[in-house]
Amino acid sequence: MAGFDLSVAEDRLKVVEFAFAYPMVAHQRRHGPVGYKDPESYREWLRDDFSYRCVFSLIRETWIGRAASFDIDHLRPQSVDPMLVCDYDNLLYLRHRINLVKGKLPLPDPGKIALGKCLEVVTSGAHMGEVTALNKDGDAIVATLKLNNEAEIEERRKWLDVLRAVAVADECRFRKLVGFPADLTNLANPQRRKRNSRPEGITQSAYHLKEVTKCLSEWY
Repeated sequence: MAGFDLSVAEDRLKVVEFAFAYPMVAHQRRHGPVGYKDPESYREWLRDDFSYRCVFSLIRETWIGRAASFDIDHLRPQSVDPMLVCDYDNLLYLRHRINLVKGKLPLPDPGKIALGKCLEVVTSGAHMGEVTALNKDGDAIVATLKLNNEAEIEERRKWLDVLRAVAVADECRFRKLVGFPADLTNLANPQRRKRNSRPEGITQSAYHLKEVTKCLSEWY
């Protein structure tokens, strides 16, 4: 993203305001792999598709680590529609804690609604860390995932405080926290060549933008 210079502390502080900003358009999947026999095999595609963070909480791999921290979940539960168990468009990338809370409960499809028009995180003041529901879909997401329970609010407050402190004190660490993780996956690797309904998405993957076209955003 353009507009901010991460070498300038004031700009880094402005970037913090976007850490919990939900997208203002519905999620459009870049990838469409087909042919894997289990949902876990789609993990690397989903990591990239959801920008290495939980689609509903916006908690990032660069904040809490990758191992055992994120799950592959089914938007439409397996028990309801077993035919969609390995349907890529039915898979989500969620933080483990969020996935446990969701369980088999129904949620609005982030591919059909703009989460930024449903949810807004308060980033300052007495209510910092709370999520404001902006419509009925937002109400459903907040209630189902318990986004405003004490633990979730405290975690968002913690990360906002951490990001602001690091923005002032440590440019290098700040870049790591707001940028993409180091272990990006080369989805064009021959070992990953399955049938892909959206092959053009490879050129929009974080790995391709970083290593091939050299235009990966410094922060998001």
